[in-house]
Amino acid sequence: MEALKAQVRRLEHRLESRTKDHKGTNHDLEHVAKNDLGSAKSDALWPDVFHYKNITLKPGGFFEFGAVHRDRFMGADLATPFGNIPYANNPTAHDGETRFTARRSRFTLQTDAHLDDETHARLYFAADFLSAAQTANLTQSDSFNLRFRELYTSLDRSDYGLHVSAGQMYSLASLNSRGTTPDTFLVPPVIDDQYLPGYTWSRQPGLRISKDLPYDLQIAVGAEAAYTNFAAPGVNFAGAVAPIPANGVSQTLPGTYYPGAYTQNPIGGSLYNSLNAVTFNHVPDLMSKASWDPTILDRKIHVEGGGMLRNLNDRTFGGNHDVWAGSGFIGVTVPVIPKLIDFQLSGITGRANGRYGSASIADATFDWTGAPQPIHERQLLVGVTVHPTPKTDVYAFAGGEFAGAQYSTVFLPKTAYLAGGVYSFGYGNPGFVNSGCNFEGSYTGGPYGLIGSCVGQTKSLRQLTGGVWHNFYDGPGGKLRVGAQYSYTVKDSFIGVGGAPKGTENMIFLSLRYMPFN
Repeated sequence: MEALKAQVRRLEHRLESRTKDHKGTNHDLEHVAKNDLGSAKSDALWPDVFHYKNITLKPGGFFEFGAVHRDRFMGADLATPFGNIPYANNPTAHDGETRFTARRSRFTLQTDAHLDDETHARLYFAADFLSAAQTANLTQSDSFNLRFRELYTSLDRSDYGLHVSAGQMYSLASLNSRGTTPDTFLVPPVIDDQYLPGYTWSRQPGLRISKDLPYDLQIAVGAEAAYTNFAAPGVNFAGAVAPIPANGVSQTLPGTYYPGAYTQNPIGGSLYNSLNAVTFNHVPDLMSKASWDPTILDRKIHVEGGGMLRNLNDRTFGGNHDVWAGSGFIGVTVPVIPKLIDFQLSGITGRANGRYGSASIADATFDWTGAPQPIHERQLLVGVTVHPTPKTDVYAFAGGEFAGAQYSTVFLPKTAYLAGGVYSFGYGNPGFVNSGCNFEGSYTGGPYGLIGSCVGQTKSLRQLTGGVWHNFYDGPGGKLRVGAQYSYTVKDSFIGVGGAPKGTENMIFLSLRYMPFN
């Protein structure tokens, strides 16, 4: 509309000039109008939004043909489960895989409406096909199904500088390019749909309130859906596995209790898949963030920092355990050389933040009472994106996630449920057996008959990656983009009986995207 108005103003100005200079006839004026309107039609872009009543609708998304090659088999599509990088004992560590896919093809829709002079409403929806129902397979007709990635609405009050968002969106712990609202989240420009280790993110239902402040400041608070990734203890040097809360109700014996439950499979009809267990969370993940977006030396800088508070709980020995854990996070984006070099950094440190990392290291483990024990973890991501031409982006990123050990070793007497003896609890316990991690297949014999055991709990996941995007076409017909990415990932385990195994993964990604709405 602004472009068309500008053309009309230019047309009126030229008509007035012609009239004054030449005092032409009506035929002259008609000739001028015809030429200028034709020029306006050829130069002006078609509008990129549609209108319905007082609402504007903006479609988006892309079609993608993607490909990935891994030198270690993981049975994965474009989203890499980094924690599943195999050790040498697994036959999959000795063969690779190549996958073709169109499943990440995405559709987005954004609606905007001004409810009154001060209130603006937005609805945002994004969907792809990276979901696998029980009928999905790779044999003939794969039957992958549609899923939604984001679905949220926002209300903005310009008079109060207030922004309220509710629905499924990227977490407040995710990096923003500016401010704290969900529409400015920033992801690394990689092809891998799990991004890379060190990137902190989650897409989940939540409620967020952001407030504009003077001096380019903005603050936000939010409450988001909770879930806990637990890590169970493994076999120890004595050949025993420590007891942990069972997936069932508490059982009572005369004078003693058997550990209860920390996760349950929902019953049919609960609107959850009954094959996927849910944890006993009754407090949402609570978050806060502050951002600063100044302009320094003609550069729009973004700095952010915040915190997260989580509640972990289970029921064991006839009682409930509630444990609180917290983390702090930061983020920075800087156009080092505007329109040429962009820099970004983000990180989080604290306890029980594992599920917010791309590597999905566990949030917590258990002590001998069955109570949750939060695991300390650090995540760090740093990267540079270079724009050598207006159509080409080249990027390089390094990231890592690092877990701390949380364990204990105790002697428990013999009971109706325990053989009695020394038990190793926790995460990263040096008493866990790793002696079978470096031998392919299953072996028996040796000390304690444990050569074939491989606990191999993840201590760290690190990745170096680089890639390029190039727009072969970018015009009124949309955008045609191709990309390539290479990544090298290292998975290290805690040291245990038999050493500390390591797994590596080399991956190459290719992408061809057509974005008709961009």
